[in-house]
Order: sequence, then structure tokens, then C-alpha cells
Amino acid sequence: MLYRGRVQPRRRTPVLGIAIVVIGALLVAGAGYALFRVLFAPKPKIVLAQPFATVGRNAPLVLDITEHRYGVRAVRVTITQGKDEKVVLDENYEPPKRDVQVKWAPAQERRFRLTEGPGKLQVRARAAKFGPFKGRGASLDQDFTAHLVPPRLEVLTTQHYVNQGGCDMIVYKVSPPSAESGVLVGSDRFFRGFPVPGGKDPAVRFAIFAYPYDVPAGTPVRLRARDEAGNETLASFWIKIFPKTFRTRELDLTDEFLNKVVPEIMSQTPSLPDQGDLLKNFLSINRDLRKQNNQQVREMSAKSKPQFLWTEPFRQLSNSQVEAQFADHRTYKYQGKEVDRQDHLGYDLATNANNPIAAANDGVVMMAEFFGIYGNTIVIDHGYGLLSLYGHMSSFAVKEGDPVKRGQIIGQSGATGLAGGDHLHFSMVLQGEQVDAREGWDPPWIQDRVMAKLRQFGSGAPGASTSPGPAARPPATKRS
Repeated sequence: MLYRGRVQPRRRTPVLGIAIVVIGALLVAGAGYALFRVLFAPKPKIVLAQPFATVGRNAPLVLDITEHRYGVRAVRVTITQGKDEKVVLDENYEPPKRDVQVKWAPAQERRFRLTEGPGKLQVRARAAKFGPFKGRGASLDQDFTAHLVPPRLEVLTTQHYVNQGGCDMIVYKVSPPSAESGVLVGSDRFFRGFPVPGGKDPAVRFAIFAYPYDVPAGTPVRLRARDEAGNETLASFWIKIFPKTFRTRELDLTDEFLNKVVPEIMSQTPSLPDQGDLLKNFLSINRDLRKQNNQQVREMSAKSKPQFLWTEPFRQLSNSQVEAQFADHRTYKYQGKEVDRQDHLGYDLATNANNPIAAANDGVVMMAEFFGIYGNTIVIDHGYGLLSLYGHMSSFAVKEGDPVKRGQIIGQSGATGLAGGDHLHFSMVLQGEQVDAREGWDPPWIQDRVMAKLRQFGSGAPGASTSPGPAARPPATKRS
């Protein structure tokens, strides 16, 4: 019997549709992966290795461009001022480089010159291809201002006489007044200049400078001015230097002395490692700690108040005898053998044990504490980078921050630190350089080298003397 009715169609598997869906999914995934590679592929890193916001004649442009995966394919560096675009570098690298450094100095550029005023630095870099895809790019835009005219210097004082280890003062004019200026001795001893107190012209500066005890004969002394763009001017001036040969002394180290000084200093200086040997510990103190202490004094000098805190010549400790002089070269011997050499940068002044110590001049106490080789130490700021240091004391009568007057008792002498007996170690420090204190103790020196010059070019000089005196004169005799 035949079944009469509608014939049901056979269902077919949608192979074609599935294939289309799979292919579409693969295409979408591939496109997504390609897009991911394009969006998240590494791109070059551009770093300005030095500031380039204010550009002087000698200010270098230093760029570090890196891409460590695929490498850097191309770099283009341009400088635009107004409508004028100048190409510093336009380079393609084959094979690509992982690190590209660009160095360019305006003063050494022969193809074009910068002009005074604003400009824009543009850096474009592109990474190498990865597969069929183009490498990603990176950019850096930096606005800058070109200052190409160096400062100008004019020397106003005419005569300058300096004992080696001593000081003098110069008065000069610098333009623009904002430029850092002062006296440069050799290549690295710089004594900053300051506006003349009471001066009407802000461009007039004075600088008290030292000719350090340890610089070689013939070391040049020049004025230097440097502006914010790094433009620098050097100017020579008339100067007469009196060389000096400093004394040499031998010191015999005894076990008694080492047992006295080493444990005390080690206990007060926890940063100093114990080497397990008395002599080795002493040598570490005499060399390393001495160097560290003198560097700390240099740093304190940089914090000095920019004003005169004193009004009279400095004063030597009353009724004291000089036992050791400034810049004595000391040879240390132990059991007959030389073990060390150091320079003594101050005066050892002896009186009675526990003698009252008076401030050498007006100022403000910067330190009153145990201080390495100097033991119990007071440092007084007298302004404009000038400090006095009082070492080996037994007690303090002042504390940090206290104002003091010339002749005020600040403590008592002692034998702390590297002292073999009771005495005062007295040092004068000028902008980090320890200098011969005898000049500060000498009223005619103060009058001729400081007061007369300040009165000539300003009205705010310390009132150490009211007699007119010459602007400058050479020392009558060499210092012993």
C-alpha cells in the first residue's frame, strides 16, 4: 500500500556554510593579530641625554634612540627657527641599528648657524619592518631658546698680589648680571663672585679668591663668567703671585699616641670600618677620614650666608704660641719606617690646658660637635664662603645656629681627635679651600685687600678701618 502524502526532503550538512564561517573567523583572527602587531609592535625610544631647552654656543644636542627587538631603520632630526628648517640628520640604516646616538654641537656646525631666539627641535625615528608590516614610528618635539652671545667681563681693580696659600680680592663687572662669575684658578678651583655691597650697578661684582697652597707654579688665574645657556668667557687680569715653600716635619707615631687617639675617633665614627689593627685604623683615619672631613668643610662653605657677618680683622687666640703652621708637610713614621704623608691645613695654637677659646670674628655657628680628625669642633660662618674652624676642643659654650661676636668665649681647648696634647687647631676656609689664617689676623692686609676696594666700588663694606689707605699694595715681606 502506497503512502500518499508529502515527501520529506533530505537534510544536507551545511559544509559550505561552516567553511565560510571558519574562513571568516580565520580572516578576522588574522586581521586582529595583524592589527595587534601593528598597534603593539615595539617602536623606537627617543631620549634627550642632555637638556636642550636653553641652547648656547657650546651646548651639545645628545640623543639616544633605541629599539632592541627589530632595530632602528630611519632617523630624521631637524631644527626650525621661524620658517627656516635646518636638517641636522637624515639617515636610513641598513641593516637596522639597535642603538643610534646623535651628537651635534652648534659651535661645530659648518653647514648652518643658529640664530638668537626661539626654535623647535623635531626628531622622527622609525623601527625596522617586522614581516610584511611597516615598522612603527616615534617622535620628539622640543621647544628651545638660543642664547649665543657670551657674557662680557671688565676688570675694575688694577693690582692683585697673592701669597701662595693666601688670598686677594678682585672687583669686576659682568654682563648680564645673572651670569655666574668669579675667579678660576687652574681648571677646577672656582671662587664665586657676589654683588658689591651697597653698589649702585648690579653688574659690579667682587670675588675674594685664594691661590691654593698645593697648586703648581704657573697655574693660571682668570675671571670666568658662564650664563644659563653654557656660554663661557675667560678674562685675564694683572696679578703678582709670591710662591712659597712650606715646611716639612717628621712625626713619630708611638703606641701610646695610637692607643689614645684611635679608639676615641673610631667610637665616634661608626661609618669607619674597624680593620682589626691599631696602625691600619690610624692610617684609615689619617687618610680617608681626613679627606672626608675636609670635603664636609667644603660643603659647609657652600652654605655660607651671602653677606658680610664680620666688621673687624680676625683675631688670633690670645697669648697663644704657634706650634704647627699652615700647610706643613708631615711625614708620619712608625717604628722608624715611613707610613704616611699628609698636609696640616691650619695653625696649632698652644696656651694652657682647657684654655678659654674666643671666636676670631663675628659670625654664626654652623657646627658644634665631634668631627673626625678634628675632635670636638666648632665651625663659624663669617659670610661669603668664609669660615673659621676650631678643633681638638674639650667643651662647647655655643651650639649650631648661635650668633657669636668677636672675642666671645665659645668653649675650651682640649686634646680630642688627632691631638697629641692640649691645644687649639685653627683653620680659615674660603669657599672650600683652607687658606693661611695669618692674613685675616693682619689689619693692614684686611684694610688694603678688602676694605679699600669695597669702599671704592660700594658703600656696604665691613667697617674694619676708617682710614682711606691705597686700593692695594704688595706685601712688605714674604710670609714665613
